Parts: sequence; C-alpha cells; structure tokens
Amino acid sequence: MTDSSPPGHNRPFPYNRLEGFLAQPGLDDAMRASVHGAVAYYDTAPTLHRDVKDVGRFMLGVLALYLDASGGLTHRRLRELSGKSGIVSAGTATAVLLRLQMIGYVTRAEASNGHSRPYKPTAAMEAAFRDRMRIEFEALTHITREVDQILTRFDEPEVFAMLMAMMGDQAMQAAGSPNPDIEAFNKLAVRSAGLLILFDLMRRADTGGAFPPVGEVQVSVAAIARHYDVSRSHALSVLRDIERAGWIDKRPGDGVWFLTQALRDDIRTFYGITYLGLIRAAEMAFEQLAAETVAS
Repeated sequence: MTDSSPPGHNRPFPYNRLEGFLAQPGLDDAMRASVHGAVAYYDTAPTLHRDVKDVGRFMLGVLALYLDASGGLTHRRLRELSGKSGIVSAGTATAVLLRLQMIGYVTRAEASNGHSRPYKPTAAMEAAFRDRMRIEFEALTHITREVDQILTRFDEPEVFAMLMAMMGDQAMQAAGSPNPDIEAFNKLAVRSAGLLILFDLMRRADTGGAFPPVGEVQVSVAAIARHYDVSRSHALSVLRDIERAGWIDKRPGDGVWFLTQALRDDIRTFYGITYLGLIRAAEMAFEQLAAETVAS
C-alpha cells in the first residue's frame, strides 16, 4: 500500500532549531513586520479580517483550502476534520462554511455520481489568504533566505495550494499536541480579535529599536472596540486576558497601560515557533510537489 501522508508528515517539529532561531539578529524586525502587517491588513482586507477575526476561523479557512487541495471540500469532510483536529467544533465549522459562502469565498460545485455537492474556494478567497500569508513569509526574510523559493513562486496556484495543504496538515498536528510554551497565545488566538488587539498595542507603542517595546501605551477601550467591531465589554475582557498573561499592566491614569518584559520574552517564543512552522510547511510543499512530478 502506498503511504499517502505528505513528505515530512511524521518528521518531528524542528524545536532543536528554536534556540538558535531566537538568537537571530533579524527577529525583532521580522516580528515588527508581522505585527504591523497584520494590523494594516485588517484595514485593507475587510472581507477576510472582519469575518475571520480569530485564529480558529482563520485556520478553518486554511483547512478548507487544504481539503480542496487533497480530495475536495465538502461539508461532511470539513465537519469531520474540524472535530478531529480540535481547531474548532464541527458546529462552528458549519457556521463558518456558511459565512464563507455568504461573503463569496466558497461556491457550490456541481454534484457528480450522486455524491454530495462539494464546495470550491473562489479566487477571492485564495487571493485573500495568499496576501495574508505573504506578510508572514516576507517578514521571515529578515531572518533567513530559506523562504526565498516559496516567495518567488507564491502566485503559482499549484504551489500555493500545496503550501495550504501542508499548513493544514501542520495545524491538525499542532492542535492534537499543543505546545505549552505558547498556551496563553493559543487561548488568546481563539477569541474574536484577540491577537489583533494585542498586536495593536504593540504597534501603538513601537518607536523603533527593540520589538516589542517595553513601556507605556495609551489605550482607548472604546476605540479598540469600534476598530475591531466588537463590544466594549469584549475588548476590555481581551485586555484583561492579556493582563492575566503578564504582558501588560494597568497603570494609574486614564487609558495608560504598560507593556512588560514578559511580553517581549514570550512573543519571541511564539513567533520563533510560528516561523519555524512556516519554513517547515514550505519545505514539505516543495517535497510533495517534487514527489508528484517524479510520479507523473
């Protein structure tokens, strides 16, 4: 029987590279590019970020692209995969799939041979996810040239489809075996606009130099709520979660918060793992493409 797992599927995550990766002099600039890029993209791509404001739903979109690249996107497959992965519940998968259809990110394909009608990601969805992921891969160039090949071919449909397939595969593995070192980020990530609000604080406080900065930042809860289209109570709740993680302190004064050294330490680990995952997904994508070329 032929093993249908992607090349590198059982390859351990490269945690052995993490310490050296975190020592790279370009890490601050890479994180700055990722954080500023994420906040800016929220404003420039309202369809994606205003409807997909948490990582769970974003990764569900990645899984949708993954399924499309690996046998077809159907309601049943997405629900089953979501439930098994633990990324989101099967019920949430149904709701998000409907929402993706409403905003023009997926369409229904014609049924064939009596099977359930599959969905198909639209060009608009693929373009939105490609542009969003390009931010992270371009940020990585501040640290390493390992992603040059994927960036050169980022607009090739078959290359991006395979990248999404490998990212979907990694997302399922990560959900099944979460890293305790980034547990607080994972919890924040599943809250609507959770990471975006944290990134907004970092962006507001950034004056160049070390990133993220340690120091004061002025915060308007009402302004954050308006910007990210969430309730004021939700925005304040997210800020309290960030505070409980030890990343910000409320200081005397109206709207004055303090970004801590703990945030700087913890987010370096978070981005180190994230970036190594992206490099791994790119490597696996090209390995799979090469294997398919040989097989054909």
